[in-house]
Amino acid sequence: MSEENIIEAHAVTDANITYRQRYFWGIPIFIVIGWIKTKYVSIFSVEHEGHRLVVLYDGICPVARDDRLHITGIMDHGGNAGICGMVMVAYRIENMDTGDVYEKN
Repeated sequence: MSEENIIEAHAVTDANITYRQRYFWGIPIFIVIGWIKTKYVSIFSVEHEGHRLVVLYDGICPVARDDRLHITGIMDHGGNAGICGMVMVAYRIENMDTGDVYEKN
């Protein structure tokens, strides 16, 4: 099992918030009847230990460049997201400049 990591870093980029499809529920008859389950994902980069680190957060997390962040999450391989190298999948982000806290339960 992956180990929880806590880092403090400065944001290098603004957060890019995307609307991603997760799965489809439906019944294929002559036409398809159903719906698509979607969610928001926030993606941004931080400067960590002299390198850039991509942070993924499942939800809306507006981060601006040069914000000081306190991030809690797990390190994972970025292959599933199309990123070569390691990424941090965050579940708690605290913006030290604005005082905002984003947390997934």
